Amino acid sequence: MPELETKNIDRLTSIAKGVVGLCPYIRSLASEAIGNLIPNQRLDRVVHFLRELDDQVRQVDSRLGKLESSLQSSEGLDLFEEGLVQSARAISRERQERLARLIGRSLTEEKVKYAESKKLLNLFRELTDPEVLYLLFYSTNPTLRSSFHKQMMEENPDVLKPVSREMGAPQEQIDRGALQDSYKNTLLRLGLIKEEGRSHQVTSLGRLLVRYIDARSEEKT
Repeated sequence: MPELETKNIDRLTSIAKGVVGLCPYIRSLASEAIGNLIPNQRLDRVVHFLRELDDQVRQVDSRLGKLESSLQSSEGLDLFEEGLVQSARAISRERQERLARLIGRSLTEEKVKYAESKKLLNLFRELTDPEVLYLLFYSTNPTLRSSFHKQMMEENPDVLKPVSREMGAPQEQIDRGALQDSYKNTLLRLGLIKEEGRSHQVTSLGRLLVRYIDARSEEKT
């Protein structure tokens, strides 16, 4: 057992050195955390998450100083650790990138808003990728010929394209409709969207989460 643990540590050290080369801005902050927190997880996912976080910090020079300051606090360190743990479980690149935006914004504010960021991280952890897509889809008010909604639907037809609810519909459509209802129900249960007649609207809490995870929010800052 001690020999096995030593080999595992050596492997983690090697991977951490690779992260150092890939993430020049946050390399000194990440290596130790990887070895301590993710000994048996998918480290390739963590590396991609860290590269995305490094990109977040690199965009504005002042962010690095704020990140370093945040990680000196127990609150900031807890948020960073939660990001690492979630990143090890994030299969899709899109999820890793959104998680990096969430952590990047949380740790580069003038002051860490711990309760707010922790709540958003907990919400994000509960959402599947299709549910995140629905949240983003509802975050922009639909308009006639909306290019945003059209593009999202074209890129994710299995998730977002409406299905027929008519009697006699194929079982595949019935199953997809049931899943779509489930995605929306989760967002309703978590207070991220609300029903407005026959449509859905994003709540204030939902918009807050979107601002943390959506790339379009970065373009506006």
